[in-house]
Amino acid sequence: MRYSPELMLHMAEHASKLSYREVCRTIETAYGLSVTKDAVLKTVKLAERLFSEKEHYRFLQHVAPPQKIQAERIYLEGDGVMVKATSGGDERHNTDLAHFLIHTESRKSGKNRYILTNKHEIINANYDQAREELLDYLYNHFEITDKTILITNSDNGKGYTKRVFQEVKKALGIKYHEYFWDSYHLNKQLKDFFKPYPYVPQDLAFKAIQTHKKSLLETVFDTVETLIETEEDYINYYAFRQKLFRNFRDTRPSQLRGLTSRGIGAMESQHRKVTYRMKHRGMYWSVTGACTMAKIILLERINKLGELFFGDWRKQYQKYRGRGLGAGHLVNHYPHDAVVIRR
Repeated sequence: MRYSPELMLHMAEHASKLSYREVCRTIETAYGLSVTKDAVLKTVKLAERLFSEKEHYRFLQHVAPPQKIQAERIYLEGDGVMVKATSGGDERHNTDLAHFLIHTESRKSGKNRYILTNKHEIINANYDQAREELLDYLYNHFEITDKTILITNSDNGKGYTKRVFQEVKKALGIKYHEYFWDSYHLNKQLKDFFKPYPYVPQDLAFKAIQTHKKSLLETVFDTVETLIETEEDYINYYAFRQKLFRNFRDTRPSQLRGLTSRGIGAMESQHRKVTYRMKHRGMYWSVTGACTMAKIILLERINKLGELFFGDWRKQYQKYRGRGLGAGHLVNHYPHDAVVIRR
């Protein structure tokens, strides 16, 4: 059975929130139409093809460079989204989706509600491709000046360390960079570490972080060392102490750097729309399918999924394909400076 493009768009929108089986029930209830799980899967595969074609079209189009955003501060965060995946038949494993978030400020839009200005998200199953896309977007959409400040935040995990963001700073020629060890993840690690010990050392450790007093933190850890009873506990203690003091500079609170905390640490909330759909229902994805669904979710939340299915770019792309013209003839030649940096 063939389905109209409009219905396929609706199926994609529902699939960004519901399982394929629930999408079928919703379509039947809302429109009185019977669709199968295979039809929903076909829609997702169509979106996968459209993402690929739109990326190809981006390098073929003849357009002027976009007007660059002029912002004194550029906020950048990165983290991985781990989902359950299958490959090679029944083989099951976890796979990481690289996720980057860019914005210029967190602005109040109502009571207890904030929106991120100039927000853009990048997600990809291939970490290196996500990094390339990140640099490409920043270079082509932001006006970098001597006053530009790059404010970065992450959990300090593999692929999202301070060094990674320093390489972004260097590639873009940004003079000022403030990196934060994400407070949510840092606080969680502190609580997990101090759980076996009395409350007082934990309380003092948090005070040391909040006031950025390294000497107080050293005293706390010296005290904890006297409470250790097993070799395993000592190994954990030593590893965490080394990591914390090695990166202590990155725990300095925003107010002690002359910055507001608003806008820093937004990644965790941005993760939820992806993790809610893809992680917590016992679902397994192909790596390509996981990447496609994550991109569908991002577009649906900013009401741009319709542009993927019905945007003018599709007509233009078909014209390019119909002419049989190669990328070398049609490529947009405005300054691009693609930069590839190693992990």
